[in-house]
Amino acid sequence: MWSRMKAWCTLKPGFCSERQIKTMIGRLLLLCVIIAGCVNTEYRFERVDGEQPVALGLKFDSMYGVRDGESVRAEARFTGGHDSAKVNIALNLGPPVQFTSGTYVAIIGGRSTEGTVACESLTFLGGQASVPSVGGVFVLKDDGGRTAYRVTMPPTPIKRRLGS
Repeated sequence: MWSRMKAWCTLKPGFCSERQIKTMIGRLLLLCVIIAGCVNTEYRFERVDGEQPVALGLKFDSMYGVRDGESVRAEARFTGGHDSAKVNIALNLGPPVQFTSGTYVAIIGGRSTEGTVACESLTFLGGQASVPSVGGVFVLKDDGGRTAYRVTMPPTPIKRRLGS
């Protein structure tokens, strides 16, 4: 890369010095590091109580699902002690990728809840020949339609279940 930049600059005398090129490359690398640091790589399962969400002890356990043409169905599981949650989502891959529906079942603090899932943000990675990955921010609503939990996931590869 350095030799190409240097060669290009020699074609345009006075355009940029060797020092300016090195400074530009350094700034570009710093920008890449900053952008990489902004990518969320953390799983969070939170109870939404008023303004402040409360992080729960549930940890990501697994992501299973299947891609069938332009649709993806996936199930994310979270566990922690005696608590667990299963979040099912469905996506449509036609441009643009869209969250179409979701449901969840959770047992937290000995109390069982279930409801629908809404999607605040969605990340989908994977082409026809690659393993699909799903991530985003998913809002779990109780049977009254109120926000009960929020799940944040980085893009996570979907494992195919045996027999699917």
